[in-house]
Amino acid sequence: MPYKNIVVIGGGAIGGITAALLTKKGENVVVLDADLEHVKKMSKGLEVSGFTELTIPIKSLTPDQFTGKDYTGWADIVLLAVKGLHTEKALTSILPSISKTAPVVSLQNGINEETIAKIVGVERTIACSITWGGTNQGPGQLIQTTEGGFIIGQWPTGRSKAAEDVADLLSKAFPTEIADNIIGDRWTKLLITASLTSVGTIAGLTYGGVIDNEAARKVALTVITETYDVGIAAGVKFAELMGVSPSIVLVRNKADFDNASKLLDFAFAKHRPTKPSMWQDIEKGRKTEVDFVNGYVVRKGKEVGMKTPGNEMVTRIIKEIEEGRRKPDPANLKEFTGIIEYIK
Repeated sequence: MPYKNIVVIGGGAIGGITAALLTKKGENVVVLDADLEHVKKMSKGLEVSGFTELTIPIKSLTPDQFTGKDYTGWADIVLLAVKGLHTEKALTSILPSISKTAPVVSLQNGINEETIAKIVGVERTIACSITWGGTNQGPGQLIQTTEGGFIIGQWPTGRSKAAEDVADLLSKAFPTEIADNIIGDRWTKLLITASLTSVGTIAGLTYGGVIDNEAARKVALTVITETYDVGIAAGVKFAELMGVSPSIVLVRNKADFDNASKLLDFAFAKHRPTKPSMWQDIEKGRKTEVDFVNGYVVRKGKEVGMKTPGNEMVTRIIKEIEEGRRKPDPANLKEFTGIIEYIK
């Protein structure tokens, strides 16, 4: 294994649980987190429950502690597990502490690889789609809420020795596969995050709640269709979703909507209890990643000359919720009446 020293930036559910499992397998891991209480409790013993059950001490530091001279050039690999809005600051602040050849793996929602590549170079940028979920119970306590694994690849496409080495490492924590077209996989994951996660946040609904609520389902499928169309216009070749092309859930009319509704209900049956991560952020008084999810689609839409009214509305409403001008509530869905009226 070429990676002797592993730094995980962000000790939340994804970063923390991954770090715990790698530590259990004997890997030399340091977790960085800005929450000092969480850092102290992880050092004494991080408690992981849910699909994985263990309590294990993990070497944990604040980012400031990691930038001391004792850690100059220390990390052979970076697992980046912070919110999209913290990507640039979190990575640039520790550059002196990581090797100049260390790959940076994005264990994040949204598409942040473009930002990472600007900082460390595209050859060091490894993208990752995460097919399991988790949540923070409190300082030193994390819960794995769904099963799954990792799909990783050299950004934006193709294979590399670095990607193979990263896959070998991550497979010690979760089942891991390598994708030849990771940008297509990231955009396919974006379809879900931009729709079920964001719409659930607006309406205060779980994934199952979005699927059961007709208005929420219309908004979610409209957002999926917009996002898919923007990706195609940008030259993205979408990866399959659960073995089929995501194009089967595109909605152009009522018949499409009826068919896509059935498919959503079937495809996400195991994920119905999932509470959107952005909603959790809002409950904790934190900013969400909407600028790097729906906002990303809006920016890409402008680049390719396509309108994205659904994604724009989602972004605006979530920002208003962040600012305290609204609360997550199904009543917010009324704002989309004009956008979804084509589904009759």
